This record gives sequence, structure tokens and C-alpha cells, in this order.
Amino acid sequence: MASLVVSVPLEGPTGEAGADAAEGVLLAVEDAGSPVRVLVENAGAGPCGRNVPVNAERAAADPDVVAYLGEFHSAATERSLPVLEAAGVPHVSFSNTYRRLGGRSFVNVMPTDELQAVALVGWMAESGVRRPFLADDGEDYGIDMRRLVQRALAGNPAADAEHADGFFLGAAVDEQTMTLLTGLHERAPKAPLFGMEGLLSDELADELPAEVAARLHVTAGPAHRDALPPAGREVTERLRQRLGHRPDPHAVYAYEAASLVLDAYSGVGGDRAALTAAMRGTRDRDSVVGRYSFDARGATTLRAAGRLRVEDRRFVPA
Repeated sequence: MASLVVSVPLEGPTGEAGADAAEGVLLAVEDAGSPVRVLVENAGAGPCGRNVPVNAERAAADPDVVAYLGEFHSAATERSLPVLEAAGVPHVSFSNTYRRLGGRSFVNVMPTDELQAVALVGWMAESGVRRPFLADDGEDYGIDMRRLVQRALAGNPAADAEHADGFFLGAAVDEQTMTLLTGLHERAPKAPLFGMEGLLSDELADELPAEVAARLHVTAGPAHRDALPPAGREVTERLRQRLGHRPDPHAVYAYEAASLVLDAYSGVGGDRAALTAAMRGTRDRDSVVGRYSFDARGATTLRAAGRLRVEDRRFVPA
């Protein structure tokens, strides 16, 4: 029987989000009336997921597996991708934003950091920022995010700190993040602060000084429910009823990733190479997360749409 493997964390800080995503896949299979069996595998807690190599190897060795959905974290996908790539298993991501992920069998419905940087620059402009100062934490991820924002600014070069009317920090949360954000805020207390998905941390939101938190704007790949098309809002509501709580935003993208696989499977069958080709050949697909195509690397053209602010010491949709 044809199988669809879903590898997500079912424990740890993102365990609930992983379970929500798995439920999104199950709902998509039910809606499609597909005979494909869903195998939900626990990737394990943390960004790398201790079970990821085993999940990938088991899927690669099973001839009934037609596609593999996951991982929830980009760092985990870096571990499973080579294994699945070697076996030619279609690997469909619904949550990864790291722009350097890719391969012959890789397809990603989640907007990458490149598209997120474009969205962030647009938010800056809407907020009246004309002379942003760009900073990073000195780590590879933060430097890369700063470069992406610099590129997205195009003809509007970044300003020096003294004359800036807004600040961007490229960083993934660690022990120095709060100090860096506070330092930028102190340079111009009325200027907005911007960051990308690496800053999304409940702990950071809880610990930031109120005056800094009030200025912080963070973009993310997944759209909030209200920014989804009507079909996406309907799926989100149905998931809320099934789960008994508001689903993690990635769940509707997991629903779409599964729907993409199932539509391809109904057209070309279980041949792995044909499935990958069918998915990567997608053009102007009207989906629950919006209309999109795939580029030559299997990356979506869907725009990043998530915008978050800090309220009551937690990140909420802006």
C-alpha cells in the first residue's frame, strides 16, 4: 500500500506544532479520499531531532513510500535530505525557510528566507522606515539574513546607525540577543526594530524590556489565518475543531504539502521520479495557502506573509 511519511517533532518545545502539522496531513488525505496510508514518525525534540536519521533511512528503504513530508526544522531537514535524495524519495517541506536547502527530489511549499526578506523590507516601508540600519549577531545565520535584507533593499541603501529611522537585527535567539536588541533600541528609542523568524522565541518575548518589545516587528514564513484565502481559513477552522485549540500556522501548510503530493500521485502514480517532476512542474496552483508555482530548485514562489508583534509577553499576529 502506498505510504506517505510525515516526520515531525511530537515532543519538546515544538511538539504541539508538529502534532498539529501531522493532523493537517491526515485531514488532507481524508478530504482527497485517497487510499494512501499516512505514517506519522516522531522526529524527536530540538532543531536537529534525534530520530530524523532513522526516519529517513526507514522511508528510503521502503518501496511503498511515495513521499516524505518534513522536517519541521531546517536543521533536521539537513540531516534527512541526503538520505532521501540518494534514494530518490520526493521530499516535501511545509515549514523550512533556510534558503540553501535543495536537491533533485526536494520541494518546498514554505517561502524561504529570501522571500521573507522581501516581505520584511515591504513592512519597513509601510512603517515609514526610509533609512534602516542593518546589524547582525556575527553568526552565519544572522549574517546571511542581514545580506538578504540588504539585497531586498535594492536601490535604497542601508543607513549608518546615527541617522537611521529603523533597525534590523539578523540573529537567531541566544544569550546575546536581548542585549543586541536593547542596544539598538537605545540608539533611537522611537525607531522600530525588525527581525526575521530566528527571533521567534517565547522566552525572548517574555524577557524583553517592555519598551523594546513594543518596537519589535518580526516576519515569518507562514501566514496568519486572517491572511489566508477563504479555503485556507476554512481548513484552519476545521483543524481547530479537530484539535480543540487554534492550530499552529504551519498546519495548513502541511495540509497543502500533502494535497500537492496526493494530486500528483493521482495523476502519475507512485513512481518517485515522476512524482517529483509532477510537483516541481506545478504552475499557478490555487491552494489553501495562496496561488504559487515552483522555481527550478523546487522552491515556492508564494510570498512570505507572517507578521508578528509582542503583546502580553508573547508573539501574536500583527
